[in-house]
Amino acid sequence: MKNLNLVLAVAAGFTIALVAANGVAADDAYPKLSGEVGIEVQNDYTFDSDDPAAEQNELGATIEPAVTLQFSETVSLNTELTLEAQRDPGPKEDRVFQDHGLAVSVLTLNYDGERFGVYGGKFGPNFALAWDAAAGLYGTDVAEDLELADFLGAGGYVNFGDTALGSLVGSASVFFTDTTILSESFITNRGRTRQAAGEPGNTESPESFALALDGEAVPGLDGFGYHVGYALLSADNASTEHRFAFAGYWELELENGVTLVPLLEYARIENADSNANESRSYVTGSLGAEWGNWNAALAYTGKIVTISGNGNGDSYDDQIGVSFGYAWDNGIGLDVGYKHNRTAGIATQTVGALLSYGFEF
Repeated sequence: MKNLNLVLAVAAGFTIALVAANGVAADDAYPKLSGEVGIEVQNDYTFDSDDPAAEQNELGATIEPAVTLQFSETVSLNTELTLEAQRDPGPKEDRVFQDHGLAVSVLTLNYDGERFGVYGGKFGPNFALAWDAAAGLYGTDVAEDLELADFLGAGGYVNFGDTALGSLVGSASVFFTDTTILSESFITNRGRTRQAAGEPGNTESPESFALALDGEAVPGLDGFGYHVGYALLSADNASTEHRFAFAGYWELELENGVTLVPLLEYARIENADSNANESRSYVTGSLGAEWGNWNAALAYTGKIVTISGNGNGDSYDDQIGVSFGYAWDNGIGLDVGYKHNRTAGIATQTVGALLSYGFEF
C-alpha cells in the first residue's frame, strides 16, 4: 500500500503542477508552458512457462509527463520524465507498485524553424520505428532492444517538403552515453552509468552518430509512410556497433469506418554489444485496427542472433501477441491482451490488462 500511495502521490503532484502552470502565460505571450501527461497502470500475469521461476504477477505504473517551456516561437526547453519500475523482478517475484523511480528521459534546448531545427542536451537518437510504433499491448516488447536512449549530444533535422518520394524529413545526431547524475533515477535509484561499463556509445566524447530519413504523404499512396535509419555506436577498445533499420506502414481507411494500420520493420545490428562475432536481426510486423472507440491488434517479432567463431551458432527468439481495447471520450482507455514469448528455447505465456489516461495542457 505504501508503494501505491507513493505512485499516486507523484501522479497527483504532476497533474496539479502542470495544470497550474498552464495559466502562467496567455496563449500569445512568452514564455509559456505546454505539454502532455500519459498515465498507465498495467498488470501482467505470467501463468505458464517452461521456466517455473518466470511465473509471476506484476502490477505497476508508468507516468510520462512531457513539458515544453516556449521562450519564443522557435526556441524552447523540452523535458520528458518517466516514472516506472527501475529493475526487473527476481525469480517468481510478484510485485505491486514496487521499485518505481523517476528518471529524466529528455532534456534539450531546441530551435525549431520552418525548414530546419537543431537541439542539444539529453535525448534518444532517431533510429528505428517499431520499438515505439508497433500496434498492441505487447507489440513493442522485443523491438525495444532497438531503442536508443539516455545519450548526451546534439542533433538536427531538415524538412525537405513535398517531393516525388513524399514529404521528407532528414535527421542526424552525434552523441555519447549519459554518465552524469541524469543517468540515475530518483525515489528508487537505478544507479549511475559509468564509462567503465564500456557498452556501445559509452565514450568520453560524442563519437557515435545516427542518421534517419522519414517520409509520408507519398504521391499515389495515401496513408503510406516509411523510415530508414542508420546508427554507428563507438566503443573504447572494442568493435564499433553498426545498426540498420527499414520500416514501412500504411494507414488504410475502409468504407465501413474501420481503419487498418499494417506495419513492417527489418532491423539489423552488426557487432552487437561491441562483440565482433555477434549480429542480430529483428523482423517486426503488426496490424492495428480501429473502429469508433474500439481497437484491436496483432503483432509479431522474430529475433535471430548469429555468433561466429568459437561457440558459433544461431538462436531464434520470437513473440506473438494479440490485444483488444476501448477508449472513452474522456481520455480513459482499457486494453487486454495475451502474448506467447520464446527466448533461448523457453516458452512463456502472459495475459495482461492496461488502464491508461492522457491529457494535454
